[in-house]
Amino acid sequence: MFFRILKNELKRKRTMNVILFLFIMMATMFLASSVSNLITVNGAVDYFFEISNTPDYLINALAEEDKDEIAEYLENSEFITEYEVTKGLGVTDEQVSIVKARDKAAKKYEKTSTLCVQAVPEDFMKVFDENDEPLQLKQGEIAFPRLEANENHLAVGDKVKLKIGDIEQEFTIKTLTKDAVFGSAMMGLKRLIINEKDFQRFADQTGLTYMNLYAINFDDKDAFVNAFQKENFNVLSNIDEKILPVCYVFDMLIAGLLIIVSVCLILIAFMVLRFTIVFTLQEDYKEIGIMKAIGLKNAGIKGVYLVKYLAIAVFASVLGAIASFPFGNMLLQQSIVNMVVNDLGQNVLLHILCAVVIVGIVLLFSNSCANKLKKFSAIDAIRNGSNGERYTVKSRIHLSKRKSMKPGFYMACNDILSSPKRFLVLMLTFCIGSLLILLPLHALHTLTSANIATQFSMASSDVYINNGKSDKYVEKKSLSYIEEDLDKLEKELNKNGIHAQTGTDVAYIIPCYSNNKEKMFSYFTMQEMGSWERSYEVLEGREPEAEDEIMVTRITAKEMDVTIGDTITYQCGEKPKEFIITGIYESMINMGQGFRVSRTATLDENYISGIFCLQAEVPDMTSDEACEKISDIFPEYKVMNAPGFINDMTGGIADTLQLVMYLITGIVLIINSMITALMMKTLMEKDRGSIALLKSIGFSNRSIRKWQVQRVMIILVFAIVLGTVLSRLLAPVTIGPIFAMMGAEQITLVVKPLEAYLIYPLILLLVTGCTALLCSLSIKSVDAKEVNNIE
Repeated sequence: MFFRILKNELKRKRTMNVILFLFIMMATMFLASSVSNLITVNGAVDYFFEISNTPDYLINALAEEDKDEIAEYLENSEFITEYEVTKGLGVTDEQVSIVKARDKAAKKYEKTSTLCVQAVPEDFMKVFDENDEPLQLKQGEIAFPRLEANENHLAVGDKVKLKIGDIEQEFTIKTLTKDAVFGSAMMGLKRLIINEKDFQRFADQTGLTYMNLYAINFDDKDAFVNAFQKENFNVLSNIDEKILPVCYVFDMLIAGLLIIVSVCLILIAFMVLRFTIVFTLQEDYKEIGIMKAIGLKNAGIKGVYLVKYLAIAVFASVLGAIASFPFGNMLLQQSIVNMVVNDLGQNVLLHILCAVVIVGIVLLFSNSCANKLKKFSAIDAIRNGSNGERYTVKSRIHLSKRKSMKPGFYMACNDILSSPKRFLVLMLTFCIGSLLILLPLHALHTLTSANIATQFSMASSDVYINNGKSDKYVEKKSLSYIEEDLDKLEKELNKNGIHAQTGTDVAYIIPCYSNNKEKMFSYFTMQEMGSWERSYEVLEGREPEAEDEIMVTRITAKEMDVTIGDTITYQCGEKPKEFIITGIYESMINMGQGFRVSRTATLDENYISGIFCLQAEVPDMTSDEACEKISDIFPEYKVMNAPGFINDMTGGIADTLQLVMYLITGIVLIINSMITALMMKTLMEKDRGSIALLKSIGFSNRSIRKWQVQRVMIILVFAIVLGTVLSRLLAPVTIGPIFAMMGAEQITLVVKPLEAYLIYPLILLLVTGCTALLCSLSIKSVDAKEVNNIE
């Protein structure tokens, strides 16, 4: 009997059942694939570090050919258990040239980060090829980091030339590397790997400066770090193993966002399910009343309906679980492009468990919703669904008082105000869809805002110029060398009619301490230089102005247990140098750690670690105009605005977010279209008598369609406004923590009104309106004779 009833029910409400089926299937597919991927990627990071033999501590420093003070110290240190020195040779843009590339866009080589050439690592910090195998190279072959290759439009099989010292050699790209330590976009160093014999050929030359990596394992981190910092070695960077996993946070971004999408789909599926059950029960009042009249209990009647939703849930979840494997693998391949994972196959049991959980929740929810049939009685069947007279006025607005309103718009508003529960599912679905679009959009707008550079310990400016000399600045260890380039840049711009002020932020790495001399710290110290004077954002206090003043990041202040008025002592040279803290600020560089001194401060130039880029402020031009003109003057330089520079520096994070936005927008449009079709079909079926009455008194099909479509559009506009308000409230607690992981807890999220409040809402209105209009075409099939069906 149940199967016969099930067959009839599935045929009778085909549209409603198909849409419910699709929602449950999509929810299962997204939930199973995203949960599985998140677990896989999270485990992959740990596995990648393990097989790469990532050290506890990593130091990057310059060393002379026959003098390596750091290696000598490590050899005699009592705190370390093992270490390895990996020699490298720093290269600039001019030292790498593209010989042959299949992509015509490949032109002059431009590196994305500090670049060094190394032989294939054998012990610490191993590198893997695209097939997740340990890297093996023959003479004349080279392995490229993926980010470097993508930036320069290079692929496997292309040819590049390296010139180091007096030796120039051509290499064929054998593979793109997976590098656990330096493969992340957040790391500022990338490695070109060549064969040991090729590397030795370069290294045999005299007068070279090496860029060495010191991999260190120890038993007592604090004891080693304090002892090492006291030696005042000149280093380029210190990397703690705890920082490395955070660098892969953006690789988990897609999986995390899809889990949010999955939860929203499940919520929408349950709202649709509740609407479907309640609508079906109200429509089947006669059948329910008759079944009760002949003696069937509530439990038995409920079972008749539950078998239908159980069948839909089971079949939808099974198909969703099956579809989650190829869908999840597609997403997984995007997430692990820079990582080696132990098992690419997804956890079958986890996918099955997600499907079972959704079926169980659907069944429990259906059972709860079906309890409404207790309200129906045999008398309802006799009274055509009514159990008494209605003494309240149904209309909430009166046409006589709204003479300026068109009839169709009046009826749409009156329907919504008179029966808000009928449209609650539609409104909540549209609202959730708006949130799904607006929340990631806030993150994207923040990362592409004009002032985003200030969150990365930089001054805000119109133009950011990468001249390919950052390695030279580190090698020269001279502020005058940087000042000379800034002066040349400014004079050349003025000569070409561009009146600009230039400047940059120089980074130092100098050992320091606060209250306890035995506890040493070593973070980036930033200092402004150039013809301009810029201001920087401060959370508390003020910027440093005097020579002996400094401001510290919020995270550094907590780690060093200092506040405004305390002293930071730099341990460099024979005489320590004290700085008074005047302010607290935030930065997303080095996971939120760092300092900034005034432009008048005197620091030891031997500790210069580098600069991000040269900058220019052009008062009489827009940023884009200035970038275009300066690019024409210096075609060999990489000229960018603030969003472009930050996107370039972070390995295309904004581009990744933009792709995620397109995916989410597509999903939301599909959801809106399906829920609109469901609501239009069910509501028009219920309103057939009213539609027939309107036709009988002279209303045209066009006027009635306007009434039906306007109901949906009014709900959508209200939902978008509500979603916009909620997104501003929810963004700090949903998007904010992502920036907090990078060191910016109090970042102000940026909103671009044109996109957030006009373009995306118009897209939603257009697609949803077209769906509603197409569904309303079925009004032609309603005949005026059906007026007798009205209650």
